[in-house]
Amino acid sequence: MQTLSRARSRKLATRKRPWRWVKRLILVSALTCTTLALIGIIFLFGTRSGEELREWAAGTLLTTQHDYWAPYTFLPEEKLNALKQQIRNPEVINSEPDETAKPEESPQEQPVVETPPEKPKQLIEVEDIDVSKGNYYFKGKIMYISDPKRVQLVVTNRKDRGDLLDEFVKKTNAIGIVNASGFADPDGYGKGAKAYGVVIHDGKILQGYNPKSGETALGITYDGKLITGSYTAEQLVKMGVRDAMSFRPQLIVNGKNLFKDKPAKSWGIQPRTAIGQKADGTIVFVVIDGRQPGHSIGASMNDLAELLEERGIVTAMAMDGGSSSMMLYNGEAITKTSCPYYRGRYLPNAWAVI
Repeated sequence: MQTLSRARSRKLATRKRPWRWVKRLILVSALTCTTLALIGIIFLFGTRSGEELREWAAGTLLTTQHDYWAPYTFLPEEKLNALKQQIRNPEVINSEPDETAKPEESPQEQPVVETPPEKPKQLIEVEDIDVSKGNYYFKGKIMYISDPKRVQLVVTNRKDRGDLLDEFVKKTNAIGIVNASGFADPDGYGKGAKAYGVVIHDGKILQGYNPKSGETALGITYDGKLITGSYTAEQLVKMGVRDAMSFRPQLIVNGKNLFKDKPAKSWGIQPRTAIGQKADGTIVFVVIDGRQPGHSIGASMNDLAELLEERGIVTAMAMDGGSSSMMLYNGEAITKTSCPYYRGRYLPNAWAVI
C-alpha cells in the first residue's frame, strides 16, 4: 500500500511540474515586459533623444489622414501647435511677379560668339537615390526630362474614381509619369475622383481655388517654364500657364532653399514626390519610397529640398506623398509604392512626359 501511495504521489508531482514552468514563464515574461516598458517611458519622456523622437512622430502623423493621433505623442501643447503652424502655413514665395506685362528694354547689340554644337540630350535620364541619415534611410528615383515642353498634367475623366498611373499611361502613351494633386482620402480609402485645389489642363481652368487656403499653385507654361506661388487660376492662365495643380509646400524658389536651417520634424518622415526645374529648363520628377523597413523609411522635406538643391534645381515643390507616391517609366514601376496594392492609388491627375 505504501509503495502504491508513493507511486501516485510521484505521478501527481510529475503532472504539476509543467504548470510550474508555465507559471514561471508567465512571471518572467510579465517582469520583462514591465521592465522594457519602464525603460521605454524613461527614454521617451526623460531624455532629449526621446523628446526628438516624439516630435518626429507627431510631425509624421500631422501630415497624414491620421493627424488626430498626434496629441497622443504627449508633446507640450506649444510644441504641437508650432508643428501644426509650420505645416498649415508654410512660407510661400511667388516665382514670378504678379504683373505679366514687363517694360520693354531697348535691344543692345551683343557680340556673336560661335559655340560648337552640343551633343543631343536624351529626353529622359533616371538617377538612383540611396541615402543613409544614420537614424533612418531612404531610396528613390530622380527622372530628368530635357525638354520641358513634353511635360503635361494628365487628368482623369472618370466620375466614380480616379485613374491608376498605369491607366494614365495607357490613355496618353506617357513615357514617364508621377502622381500630382492631393485628394479627399478618408481613412486611406479615397478614390481620387476629385483633386484638391486648382486644376488647369491645356490652358482651361477645370477647377479654381482660394490661394489663401494653404495650397500653393505649381504650373508649367507653354514655353516650358515652371511657375509656383500664391496665384489664382485666372492669374496663372494670364501668365501663359498651360497646365497647373496645387499642393504644398514649396521646396526651392528662384534658387532659395526654403527648408534650409528649418527644423525637419514638422513634416515628419514620409514617402515623397516632388517636381522641379533646373536653370537650363530641365524638369525633374522625384519619388522617395517610404514606410518600408528594410527598403526605405522615407524622407523629410529638408532631405527633399537638400537633394534637389545639390542637383542644381532652382524651383521645386512637393506633390502629394504617402501611399500616392509612385513613378513609372516606359510603363513599368521603378519605385516601390507603400500602397498595399502594387499598382498604387487611384489619382485625380498626374505629371507625365508625353
